[in-house]
Amino acid sequence: MKRSIKKLTLVVALAVSLTSVLGGCSKKNDSSKASTDVKKLSPVKLKMYLLGDKPKDYDEVYGEISKKMKKKINATIDAQFISWGDQSTKYPLLFSSGEDFDLVFTAAGWCYYNQMATRNGFYELTTDMLKKYAPQTWKNETKIAWDQAKVKGKIYMVPNDQDEYGYRVVGVRGDLMEKYGISKIESQADLEKYYDAVAKNEKNIAPIVNGGGQNLQYPYEFDANGLIGVNGTYAVDPVIVYDINDASGKVFPIVGTSQFKTYAEKMREFAVKGYWSKNSISSKETRNDPFINGKSASMVWNVGSVANALTAINKAHSSWKPQIVDINTGVKKEVNPYTNNGMAINASSKNPERALMALDLLRYDRDIQDLSFYGIKGKHWEPVGTDKYKTLDATANFPAGNVCPWGWHTSITRQDANQPAIVNQYVDKWKKNDTVHHPLETFTFDDSNVKNEMAAINNVVTQYGLPLNLGMIADVDKGVTQYQQKLKQAGLDKVLKEVQTQATDYAKAHPVK
Repeated sequence: MKRSIKKLTLVVALAVSLTSVLGGCSKKNDSSKASTDVKKLSPVKLKMYLLGDKPKDYDEVYGEISKKMKKKINATIDAQFISWGDQSTKYPLLFSSGEDFDLVFTAAGWCYYNQMATRNGFYELTTDMLKKYAPQTWKNETKIAWDQAKVKGKIYMVPNDQDEYGYRVVGVRGDLMEKYGISKIESQADLEKYYDAVAKNEKNIAPIVNGGGQNLQYPYEFDANGLIGVNGTYAVDPVIVYDINDASGKVFPIVGTSQFKTYAEKMREFAVKGYWSKNSISSKETRNDPFINGKSASMVWNVGSVANALTAINKAHSSWKPQIVDINTGVKKEVNPYTNNGMAINASSKNPERALMALDLLRYDRDIQDLSFYGIKGKHWEPVGTDKYKTLDATANFPAGNVCPWGWHTSITRQDANQPAIVNQYVDKWKKNDTVHHPLETFTFDDSNVKNEMAAINNVVTQYGLPLNLGMIADVDKGVTQYQQKLKQAGLDKVLKEVQTQATDYAKAHPVK
């Protein structure tokens, strides 16, 4: 669901953390020692790490969650937060530092699932353990989700169980469109016309706030060209990709392609025009808050996240007339793997069975899931029927659906009753006309043989790739050439060969039906 906003900092720390041996060998699961009878369970406090910023009303909401968990499994839960800007540095350090915690959000492709699973950072979840301590999860999760979660034949994540699109759309302000005579935004050129008007005329509103430089990257570089990052080949940004229109299983580096060169030139053009702040690479701004608060004229994210922002704006500033627009209409899309959002247990957790029981409650206990997604009923939100909700004035202090509950998104998760109608219209259209399946859409690269090279490549991406994303390099030709050379020196050729070998075998075994 949610891709990270990165920043250029602590490169050495990232390299050390990703190449460390994490916690020795994974624990063996001894399910026989735990009891599912709450009267026999000793009290425990579970520590959980989530992404994003801690909301103002966290203590109140998670206090209620803990009360309910205490009664059901004699456990309380303490959630800690890693800000988007710190994700690429602080997340890996949780494991290399040996910090004591139990649960953590993870995702294949963009939040370290494969990297940490192969480095013994996550606890192995056996079939017996899942059946005993997470019976609702075992009952409801699809077989394909468990297959996608396997790394070397073992499961280290509980994935979500819902179909989601990671395809990026843009949130814009209708009032500004009207102000500058822009009747529609249906293409990249339309969006640039809108940005030009804002950049030239609005002193206190940026066209877009690029916290870490990742807001515009995917629609312009990847979505527009049908390129998909190979799961497991990046922790910072996709370097190895495949073409969604080519079912052969061929993979290739995006750097060196004409698409990347064109993209880098476009980002330089945007930077010169002042579409974003010059200090964006060090900014910790989220991609949605500046749009909601009126500091930016747009935001880029998946359709659900942009819809959440529109709901918040409509509640507080309806005169802004926020809209969702698709600037790459008609391009082919994939449904995200179920492992695009999930939860894992720390390999060093002292309470893995209880952590799994808590996760089962977060996923399928109505009261607990409602609390974790929307906050306090009657204060932050109220139910609409049995499967919808609407937000109340206090939702800003516990933003509905945005306090990183994505790892336990399931069939009981409610839909916003005020969600813009365009959301379902887009999704229905994508399902009918644009969705394709590719043999590598569920493939995850096993980097066991190239761990050092992968860590070095991620450092290069941070040091040389992100400045290109932000248009900070005046001589684009020189910058792209240098980036390509540094990737090669870091071991890209070796990694590419390993990825291609695995991808070819996987594509043969998983032909598109």
